[in-house]
Amino acid sequence: MIKFKHIRSRIAFTFLTVVVAIQLAGLIPLKYALVKHANALAEEQINVGERVFVSLLQHNTQSLKQATQVLAADFAFREAIATNDAGTIESALESYQGRIHAQIAYYISNNDDLVIGTTDNEQTLFGSNAKEDARQALLENQSGTLKFDIVEGKPYQLITVPVKAPETIGWIVMGFAVDGRLASQIKQLTHLDVTFVQKTRQRDWQLVSGTSTSQLSNLLVKTVADIYRQKLSLHRVDLNGQAYHLKIRSLHETKDDALLVVLQGSVEPFTQDLNTLFKVMIVLTFIGVLIFAVLIWYVSRKTTEPIAALVKDADNIAIGDYEKEIQVDSTDEVGHLAKALNSMREAVLQRSLRIQRLAFNDELTGLSNRLAFNQGVHQAIMTHADSQQKMSVILINIHRFKPINQTLGRDFGDDLLRHVGQVLKQNVLGEQDMVARLDADEFAVLLQHTDQAKATRYADKIQQVFERPVSVQGQAIDVRTGIGIALYPDHGLDEESLLNHAETALQESRAKKSPWIVYNTALEIDQSETLTLISDLKEAIQHDQLLLYIQPKIDVTTRRALGGEALIRWVHPEKGMIFPDQFIPFAEQTGVISDITNWMLLRACQVLAGFKKQGLHITLAVNLSTRDLNNMELPEQIGHLLSSHGLDAKALKLEITEGSLMQDPERAEVVVKKLAAMGLHLSIDDFGTGYSSLAYLRQLPVQELKIDRSFVMFMDKNSSDASIVKSTIDLAHNMGLIVVAEGIENEVVLNQLARLGCNEGQGYFIGKPMPEKDFSIWLERWEGQNEIDIDIGDELSYAINPLDIDPQAQDPFKLDNLG
Repeated sequence: MIKFKHIRSRIAFTFLTVVVAIQLAGLIPLKYALVKHANALAEEQINVGERVFVSLLQHNTQSLKQATQVLAADFAFREAIATNDAGTIESALESYQGRIHAQIAYYISNNDDLVIGTTDNEQTLFGSNAKEDARQALLENQSGTLKFDIVEGKPYQLITVPVKAPETIGWIVMGFAVDGRLASQIKQLTHLDVTFVQKTRQRDWQLVSGTSTSQLSNLLVKTVADIYRQKLSLHRVDLNGQAYHLKIRSLHETKDDALLVVLQGSVEPFTQDLNTLFKVMIVLTFIGVLIFAVLIWYVSRKTTEPIAALVKDADNIAIGDYEKEIQVDSTDEVGHLAKALNSMREAVLQRSLRIQRLAFNDELTGLSNRLAFNQGVHQAIMTHADSQQKMSVILINIHRFKPINQTLGRDFGDDLLRHVGQVLKQNVLGEQDMVARLDADEFAVLLQHTDQAKATRYADKIQQVFERPVSVQGQAIDVRTGIGIALYPDHGLDEESLLNHAETALQESRAKKSPWIVYNTALEIDQSETLTLISDLKEAIQHDQLLLYIQPKIDVTTRRALGGEALIRWVHPEKGMIFPDQFIPFAEQTGVISDITNWMLLRACQVLAGFKKQGLHITLAVNLSTRDLNNMELPEQIGHLLSSHGLDAKALKLEITEGSLMQDPERAEVVVKKLAAMGLHLSIDDFGTGYSSLAYLRQLPVQELKIDRSFVMFMDKNSSDASIVKSTIDLAHNMGLIVVAEGIENEVVLNQLARLGCNEGQGYFIGKPMPEKDFSIWLERWEGQNEIDIDIGDELSYAINPLDIDPQAQDPFKLDNLG
């Protein structure tokens, strides 16, 4: 099955095949008829030639007979016979033999006692079969007809004429040789080649004479030997590559001898003209087919041209060219198809535009998405590659977006994202700069032709914008951002490395609470070390490398020691003392924080049980993380620890931050209520730094509120901080909550808090975080002297005193201080 690339080719081929088939259907019968006609003409010619040949033999017979009768009637000749004058008889025979061109002439008496011939026929007369041949000739030719015979291996025509005086007294026999002269005479009259062949007892078939070439005559002898006994009026044979018609007539035939004349006529002369005519017909047919082919090609091309144009338009649509409208020039089926394609093109165009928008745009903010931003950075790199001009990739993350989204609603969060996106877009430095939203709360900015100074000025500008509360849905909200900056080509030569390095800088900005960080290779080293620490942390829990520290807590009014807050330290076997800010954030991200909390609760219960045995009835507060508040089995675990160590629930306090409550308020509320139902003392830690509302806190069964140290540390110098602390104390008291102040650094603040009615306090003025075993020493001094000894760490037994290297008041284990 032939496969065509174009319909016009199929149409042209089909019609051309039909035309060629029709022409062949005419030419083949014509060829057959011409061949048949040529054979008929050749057959007619050979039939005519045969009749002429027979007539010629009859004419020769009469002529020779009349000539011989003249001799037989000659008086002198008869007188010589009567007198047996052999010399006269022989002389007369020689005279007439030469006159009528006979090769044999002899006289034979009626009773065979006298036989006289010419000297040339001596062999004939005195041969072994001479008399027999003569007698046979007499018997067969008494009527004077022509007879062929083979005499001594040579063929002859024999004419026998009686000699009467008045009765028959003898016979004159004249023989004429069958030779080339006779053959040529026959050919002149019949226009056919003539061949005489004979067979004798001594020799097989042989050529006697003929008018054809010797090669053809020899072939003819072999052919005749095979076919002469076939009873056919006409033989059709192929000789030397040509067709011949043969007429074979037997001139003499006995048991051992045979003489044949073959009339052969070639068909070739008749077919030559007909072949010429047939060739002319073929040429005319070819010209006709060629003309038809041109016409068919033209018609098929004109017919399929609109279809080809539609195919081209469809191809354009297939490769994504939807802009060009398809021209509709007709109202037939092709026109309807063009209209349908136009409708399909328009539909595909609209869908493509929508897909493109979805693929490269952020539907929420209308900004570019990550894919578009990557392509934009890639294109910018290609543009800047030769000139090596600098450009900046800046990643911006919104702090605490998830709790905002959960607390204030998803619509509020969406409006906030749109607002931040517009702020970033309005403050770009040039028209070619690009702003994209990469993730839920992460944006990216591409600043072209920007060095580090310009990039940091942009970051400062963004920070300044968000220093003021943002109004979303008529509600003012503080927005804090972290910014990471990577520069091309200093920090990467492709978009992937630039984004990765900007992400590294952003993480560092969040970890250090820095407004912005420009990438440098040292950040990679820090991250690598952090990953190593996380791996080591799991072993640290199992191999008891963690330590429990206690920061004392007192009654602000009576200054009586009430207990402390349990804190954690990690003594790494190689790196030495590691503070929580180096591993707690990542522990919470990887889930290891749950193991740390379990360890802290266990150690706190063990320490409380030890103090209880010493007669010290104090409390210890343990911080819970966000993941802990989502652990529905936590109340059961704590209950088991308390009972296993023989502790009352009031001995253990649990501190939770506003941020941890806001991550999943519903689950956190369930867990908190279970803990409260067990009689555990719950405290809101770092109050004032989060986003929780008092209305929400009022629903929780908490008993205590801890004012963040940032409001307490400088309240003796800052009246605004003092006012906030006072308002918080009043508010908490009105809600029936105990108030604890953190960050008490001096006695002035302690006294000021006492006057404001604060219930409890903790800070470096009272006591730094210390190993658990040193807490009893501090307690003894505090209770005994009622004085503050902040150098208590000098007596610690550890080689590295964490109190000396952690002079800042903010304890890193409080997770929200790290966020």
